[in-house]
Amino acid sequence: MVTDEMFERLVLESEDLIHYHIHKLNIWDRNGDFYAEGLFALWNAYRTYDPEAGTLKSYMHWKVRNALIDKIRKDSRTYEQEEEIAEQMVQEGRDTWEDEITDELLWKQVKASLTPNQWKWVYHYIIMDRSIAQIAHLEKVTPDAVKNWGRHARKKLKELGTNM
Repeated sequence: MVTDEMFERLVLESEDLIHYHIHKLNIWDRNGDFYAEGLFALWNAYRTYDPEAGTLKSYMHWKVRNALIDKIRKDSRTYEQEEEIAEQMVQEGRDTWEDEITDELLWKQVKASLTPNQWKWVYHYIIMDRSIAQIAHLEKVTPDAVKNWGRHARKKLKELGTNM
């Protein structure tokens, strides 16, 4: 039977293994999701280990690496599905901007001081919390163009004293 103490000791001994695979697979783990996935894979490896099949260390490496790759694939599929939904909404005209804005007066003042492209950046990036890649895809421009819009919008907003 696996106890919490046994697993805690295993984690302390094998924590570098998770970080190794995260680094080796070039994963940017901003909020620790991949690390958590690695811990879960360690747990599963420890529970399902068969000494006849090989060493525990090699089995844990295999389980952690494959779990991280599976998460990358799952996240990629999710991102692609979200992109398809966003594109479909744009084509159907269901991406109305004003429906999502709650403080009309503030955003009208901000919009009045920006160029149309700078406003697109503010709307998509700040209000709708979309990524640079998503904005570029929706607006059919390059990610560098979107970054440029953002750079100029931030500068103008700082000049206006809004500190966004």
